Amino acid sequence: MNCESFPPGDCHKPRPRSVPLMLLGAGVLALMMNAGAQPPKIDLIQPFLGDRVLIHFDTEANLNYELQYTETLTPNGVPGGTWTNLFVAPLLDSPSHYVVVDTGTRKQRFYRLHVYP
Repeated sequence: MNCESFPPGDCHKPRPRSVPLMLLGAGVLALMMNAGAQPPKIDLIQPFLGDRVLIHFDTEANLNYELQYTETLTPNGVPGGTWTNLFVAPLLDSPSHYVVVDTGTRKQRFYRLHVYP
């Protein structure tokens, strides 16, 4: 799949789960945990085509995942404000890996994975 022709948030495909943990760029991650499951994590944020970023994350079976962003920091330096869904992963009965395209032109953007049963 060629992600160049997709608007931000629309390029996703299952990929092998062997992606190293790495963070590129100025992204800051805020993660939410679901009791009883592995902690959700964003595996990789990487520059793409100069004006976009690719966001990689794994999912576990039978859980709902929403990749969300905010551009707001609270006065104490914690991401806050309104969280907006960038991508909602389909509920599957097997683990998957997703790669989501987002704009890279914003001054700052903070991401989190919201996971629920």
